[in-house]
Amino acid sequence: GTSARAGGEPVLTTEGLAVGRRGLPDPVLSGVDLHLDAGRAAALVGPNGSGKSTLALALGGLARPDAGRVAAAPRLADGLTDEPYRWRPRQLVRRIGSVFQDPRHQFVASTVADELAVGLHRTGATESEVAARTGELLTRLRLDHLARANPFTLSGGEQRRLSVATALATRPGLLVLDEPTFGQDARTWAELVELLRGLLADGTALVAATHDEAFVAALADDVWRVGGARVAREAAPAEVPS
Repeated sequence: GTSARAGGEPVLTTEGLAVGRRGLPDPVLSGVDLHLDAGRAAALVGPNGSGKSTLALALGGLARPDAGRVAAAPRLADGLTDEPYRWRPRQLVRRIGSVFQDPRHQFVASTVADELAVGLHRTGATESEVAARTGELLTRLRLDHLARANPFTLSGGEQRRLSVATALATRPGLLVLDEPTFGQDARTWAELVELLRGLLADGTALVAATHDEAFVAALADDVWRVGGARVAREAAPAEVPS
């Protein structure tokens, strides 16, 4: 089980958070109070349309709260305002990495290697730093043979690994994942879980909106159920009562 992982301090908390979708008059979720902790994985679970992806956007600093707030702890904000939605893209990319449901919505470069370099260039990394970090990620995610390929020509599983690698490239303190195991086969699923376990061991905080019960059982320390416009904490499936 995963319950042996000690929780670090919170890196992100929400207080009375309400989030909506464009075109809808009322919030999809309201009164959300949750926390994401260093070195722990949180799963957002619940039916389609319940607001998991909308919540993930707010946690990732990509959507402004309708009410309440998303507050970054000082270690994550690192000198900035504690409200991530106010951060500039180059500030955000070093602090919170987001991986969307459809990886193709994220790709902006014409090769896999260049895609991995986008965020690093944004942070002002040197060419040698960029080369070292992209090389390391290409090898780790077994995409090295595809370095010169166009991201849009990759298989679904490869695109998902690339989108995760892109979010990891700048070593953010928090990783927000939307359906990270979608389109993976058994082998790439296992690799993705292993990669995320390594990040947790390094102290990264993870939150994943997911329908994948096996993924939740393998990785989640904290489970938040989304539904009925609310978010409630549940016991993680891997936890054994003490």
